[in-house]
Amino acid sequence: MKRLIASILWLTLPGVCDGYALVRLSPHVLVCQACPFDRLRAGSERAERDTVNGVFIEDTGRTLVIYGDPSGCLEKADMVLFTHSRRDVVWAGCKLVEGGAESIVPRAEADNFTIPTSRDWLTFVNRRFHDSEQQTTKILTEPLPVSREVAGGDQISWQDTSIRVLDTPGYTRGAVSYFVNVDGLTYGFVGDLIYGDGHLLDLYSLQDAVAEAGIGGYHGYAGRLGELIMSLRKVTDQDPDLLVPAHGPVIRNPKQAIEHLIQKLQAAYANYLSINAGHWYFKERYEVLAKRVLGTGFRVDWMPYADVIEKAPPSWIIPINNSRLLLSQDKSGFLIDCGSDAIIREVTKLKEEGRLSRLDGMFITHYHDDHTDKVPELVKKFGCPVYASQASADILEHPAAYRLPCLTSNAISNLTAVPDGHKMRWKEFDITIYYFPGQTLYHDALLVEKACGELVESNGGEKIFFIGDSFTPSGIDDYCLQNRNFLHQGTGYFYCLDILRKMPPNCLLINQHVLEPFRFSPDQLDHMTKVLEKRRQILADLFPWDEPNYGIDEQWARIYPYGQQAKAGQCVGVTVKILNHSSSAHTYTASLNVPDGLQSEPKSASVRIEPREEAQLHFEITLPQMVSKKLYVVTCDVEFDIRHLRDWCECLIEIYP
Repeated sequence: MKRLIASILWLTLPGVCDGYALVRLSPHVLVCQACPFDRLRAGSERAERDTVNGVFIEDTGRTLVIYGDPSGCLEKADMVLFTHSRRDVVWAGCKLVEGGAESIVPRAEADNFTIPTSRDWLTFVNRRFHDSEQQTTKILTEPLPVSREVAGGDQISWQDTSIRVLDTPGYTRGAVSYFVNVDGLTYGFVGDLIYGDGHLLDLYSLQDAVAEAGIGGYHGYAGRLGELIMSLRKVTDQDPDLLVPAHGPVIRNPKQAIEHLIQKLQAAYANYLSINAGHWYFKERYEVLAKRVLGTGFRVDWMPYADVIEKAPPSWIIPINNSRLLLSQDKSGFLIDCGSDAIIREVTKLKEEGRLSRLDGMFITHYHDDHTDKVPELVKKFGCPVYASQASADILEHPAAYRLPCLTSNAISNLTAVPDGHKMRWKEFDITIYYFPGQTLYHDALLVEKACGELVESNGGEKIFFIGDSFTPSGIDDYCLQNRNFLHQGTGYFYCLDILRKMPPNCLLINQHVLEPFRFSPDQLDHMTKVLEKRRQILADLFPWDEPNYGIDEQWARIYPYGQQAKAGQCVGVTVKILNHSSSAHTYTASLNVPDGLQSEPKSASVRIEPREEAQLHFEITLPQMVSKKLYVVTCDVEFDIRHLRDWCECLIEIYP
């Protein structure tokens, strides 16, 4: 039946194939987009559902395909041109390649097509811990044969048609675009470099190191923005008549759409830089970041630094690397964070010297490995309880269940999880534990108040708010997009700024990586709030989602646990967790894609989720009695509103030896 429908459609386009609209752009070029039957508008170039755009160039009964055929109606093709290696796009072309079509892929990303199982997944089981590169895991789970690797300057010949290859890194590191003259028009196929009139799917996919500024991947907020903008300008230089991206509507005014996108990207980046914590750490390197994205004539409105107390912290606070030891009058101690052997050695030395009698407890600000990696060893040595908020407890106890930056592989057992705002008395100190979702979604802070002391005259009392890594004197620590920094009012840094406003008068802030205490003025707190409000507006205009948080939160849909171990024949449970960032309720459908030999029950499930709420869908996966692999990667399709997102998130099932 599909073959008959497809044959008819070649003659009668526009038409429909299995819920997909096939629209003729010119006599020899058509685009296949998802569109429900009852909403099909003849001649429309905007699908009612957003999935991969399949582009077919037809000549003398033969077909060249760009991206793939999302409908599955096309029986065969000569070639499939892939612009980049992300599996949420590549899936559309896999069936045609398996059916004999030549696959043309970017040379710089060829390994992601040919050896994903041996290099990128088996090693990733361990490499995902202590990961500070933050590169996408949306790559294939099984190899795809590659016929030819191409790079900028190459020409691809098909029939009497020549296709030009242009290097266009940005959305991915090694992406290319293809340009071809057909029917008197110049077409550009640019992958996810742009979406519609001046939009981009997200920013988190651009997280990367910036070598020329000496910035590593973890600190490289949208680090490939400079490359993306250069690539967009290279596309403009090709003077295309139409752009057909991998997702979204056909672009009939490329120059205008590209200029709109560049302006939005530069506005978003200038906003980000102006109140960023990294300016305190990196200073002149941030000028390099600004120049490469904004150009030489663009000035960043840097926020003046907070009031920094140049004298050392009070004597009852002992800095130890990025840890802090609180020391009471009776020489007992309370430690904040423990991420290295050096910290344990120093605490041990203090005890041996008689300056520390014992550890009464420790507090964890957040899950990052440089703050938690050695907590189990310290607890074993000193036998102290460990405190954190209830919001942070699960990731501390089960880090392997998450896919987030800088995870430790060392779970913390016997954690004492307390409610937000929990108060306790320790020696001469009043302590309050706060949930403080600043640098990451899973982050806490500790208010310590000492009745009197050496700083009373200078700042009104010894009230110290230990804020982990969430602020420096230059602003907010949100330079890693994968940390899940939300931009909803009442969440993320909006929430943290409200907490700071409620701190006792003259309270000082201590960042675990900054020796000097500091404090923001009320005007600075208001300024940061206004910048974040403006950022939300800019990103709402930049992203094609109905809510900008989808474009900065890669984990809005995730599989939990991310990693687990199982035996042959075992049934394991996984949960698809979905956070509805939207301001209206949506029905979300999740469908698991399990490797051959595994079974999923159910195969798909749906749930209606209210605004700003998270819900979960439970699945059972049964492994075969005889397993042939050391690792199985399970992916999940997610569908809601107009979005049909294939292979969107994944989990890992490692087989016991």
